[in-house]
Amino acid sequence: MINPELVLRRNFVGHLFLILVLSVLVASAAERWEVLPPTPAPIKSERSGQASANGISIYYAVYGQGPPVILLHGGLANADYWGNQIKALAPYHTLIVMDSRGHGRSTRDSRPYGYDLMADDVVALMDVLKVPKADIVGWSDGAILGLDLAMRHPDRVGRVFAFAANTVTSGVKDDVEKNPTFAAFIKRAGHEYEAYSATPKEYDQSRMPDC
Repeated sequence: MINPELVLRRNFVGHLFLILVLSVLVASAAERWEVLPPTPAPIKSERSGQASANGISIYYAVYGQGPPVILLHGGLANADYWGNQIKALAPYHTLIVMDSRGHGRSTRDSRPYGYDLMADDVVALMDVLKVPKADIVGWSDGAILGLDLAMRHPDRVGRVFAFAANTVTSGVKDDVEKNPTFAAFIKRAGHEYEAYSATPKEYDQSRMPDC
């Protein structure tokens, strides 16, 4: 004969154990913003290449059709990081992505890095591609470039969507490079730079580490 009290006790213990396990998992799970997602796989474009502009060679790729939008990546990154956005926006816009100078497949010269200089690179690429005016979407360094373009080249820019931009360097937290997520990003970016440098015409996906 089944003892109801024993059954209830076992169910109670089982549920209690499940609650404890779930509590531990929730407590140990990283917040979504703390997890570094993988770099999107490169998306093939029939309109891509190296443009000679502003004294350097700039890698670019063009996707979709419609009003032009230029996507500007953040520091240490490259144009491939826009893979998910390209898929979503290409049906509605002509998307132009580029590797900033000294990043990814783009070269640099002896001039020191500067946002004015890098914004001029964007305008120089627009001239090569015969794009008189475009909207700008940028994150981090790319967001700062969007603001720089709007201030210094207002005739070449429509709307600007800038996120994670710094208006002054004092806004950067001390020891930000020690943040685990940012440190993982720096490590990954270094490996990606090495891969691009080894094969400047093709993206060597086989050399990408799992970060």
